[in-house]
Amino acid sequence: MLLLGLALGCSSASVSTGADGGGAAGSCPSDLPKTCPSAAPSYRSDVLPILSESCTYCHSPTGIGGYSETTYAEVYQQRSAILDQVYSCLMPPASYGPLTAGQRETLLAWLVCDAPDN
Repeated sequence: MLLLGLALGCSSASVSTGADGGGAAGSCPSDLPKTCPSAAPSYRSDVLPILSESCTYCHSPTGIGGYSETTYAEVYQQRSAILDQVYSCLMPPASYGPLTAGQRETLLAWLVCDAPDN
């Protein structure tokens, strides 16, 4: 049953929610940083663990997420789409569980910094 729930959570069906706080997934914060923080989050120590925990189950070569997020090059290529999906609370899917406030802050800040390979 858990696998079925995860598989359904990885579907590419869109959910009607967004940064305005609407949608079935509940409130979506309007927390996009206006500028890159002076110390950009590190891809290897800060961002990669978030992606590994919350994204690569579906976004891997064998996943059903449409594209892979298992290497820096793949993530960098998709950085704009990832930013849009995470900021609008469409990813990770509600059935998979939201990012924590700290994970969301770190990921969005790293993306606003143009996703450095650091």
